[in-house]
Amino acid sequence: MYMRCLLIGLVLISSTLLQAGEVLDRLVATVNGHAILQSDWNDEMRYECFLSGRAQKDLSPEERRAAFERLIDQELLHEQMASVDFKPASEEQVSEKVGELKQQYAHDHNNRSWSDALASAGLTESEITAHVAAELNSLRQVDARFRPSIQIDNPAIQDYYQKELLPKLPAGQRISLQAAAPKIREVLIQQRINELLTSWLDTLRSQAQIHILGAEAPATPQPLVQQ
Repeated sequence: MYMRCLLIGLVLISSTLLQAGEVLDRLVATVNGHAILQSDWNDEMRYECFLSGRAQKDLSPEERRAAFERLIDQELLHEQMASVDFKPASEEQVSEKVGELKQQYAHDHNNRSWSDALASAGLTESEITAHVAAELNSLRQVDARFRPSIQIDNPAIQDYYQKELLPKLPAGQRISLQAAAPKIREVLIQQRINELLTSWLDTLRSQAQIHILGAEAPATPQPLVQQ
């Protein structure tokens, strides 16, 4: 999906003189005229590494590139928000999701202090909240666009039940088709949404003006600094 022709190397420098030590950001891509900066890319990788408990230096080139491609997809989806009638996540829903992340992080990382972990990763609570809000709204946008058109029939549910669910159940444990049907239906809807989303993003990319100006990230991304 992400095999694209690339343009290489352009650094965006302010036309004004900057004092020594001032951080310079770098333009890495434009999507229909909207800038994606090196700092955006760094933030995306920092957030993902924080949630997974990994160090940025351990990311492979393919993983860093995948984070970059997700930024392009996010920009394309953001442009389409006005054309989709959906209800954005409330502050309470965002806070609830952040709370779930905190609980999961404590469970996965031996009850390590959330605030200490944020400080070590170079993140703030407000940045985490902004990421979560953006993710929730993107999910709601995509769901509102595709769910109404998806129809899952009973034969598809029965087929999933027989071929996917039953073989994975522990020995001696069984759930009836009737009891499993609602969850199976939702699984199949989500699978179909993912398929439609992939196709939609391919279409949006084919119609967009995307210019990639620097797609190679260092092992540990850092901002450019003028000395």
